[in-house]
Amino acid sequence: MSYSVKDLGGEILLIENLLEPSLCSHIIDIAESSHFTPASILIGTVDADVRSSGLLKLDPKNSLLKSTNELLIGKISIVQQALFKCYGVKFPYAETCSILRYLPGQHYKRHVDNVLLTSRFQEIEQGIPTRDVSVVGYLNDCEGGETLFDRQNIKVKPQMGSVIVFPSYYTHPHQALPVTKGRKYAWTSWLYH
Repeated sequence: MSYSVKDLGGEILLIENLLEPSLCSHIIDIAESSHFTPASILIGTVDADVRSSGLLKLDPKNSLLKSTNELLIGKISIVQQALFKCYGVKFPYAETCSILRYLPGQHYKRHVDNVLLTSRFQEIEQGIPTRDVSVVGYLNDCEGGETLFDRQNIKVKPQMGSVIVFPSYYTHPHQALPVTKGRKYAWTSWLYH
């Protein structure tokens, strides 16, 4: 199965079939054998009214999670090539990936991805790079759980193996709509230069 890149408009790319179904199932199995923590909205700030999913950071200190991160980073190289083709800009650095698990009713309200602390100055002080590009991959199909970009009037339904790629900035606020049935598994990373 080969991947394909679709321009959804509004600087949002959809890469279909980036991950094989067997790899998606394998990553879900690994995630379920690990420990999810409540997802935060800023570094260290949990607010379940805003974001109610579980988060599993692919910690490099754990060999199984480290190898899972390496698998996903290998797939991100395809995303980086697609971005270079579209924009002529290289985004050579990727953050460690995380796995997200949304249960029925869980969501993430409207937000932008490149704000991690209350000020950019704090981020610079702590050596946190500015996220330029968001990568959100879907590990399974589910009911509900769409990613909504209200400014661009684009809604993306979770589709196993697919990835959406978009600017992390204020121009692309988005939200994960509530899952209505089943569980939604996704993975995330961010690119920067």
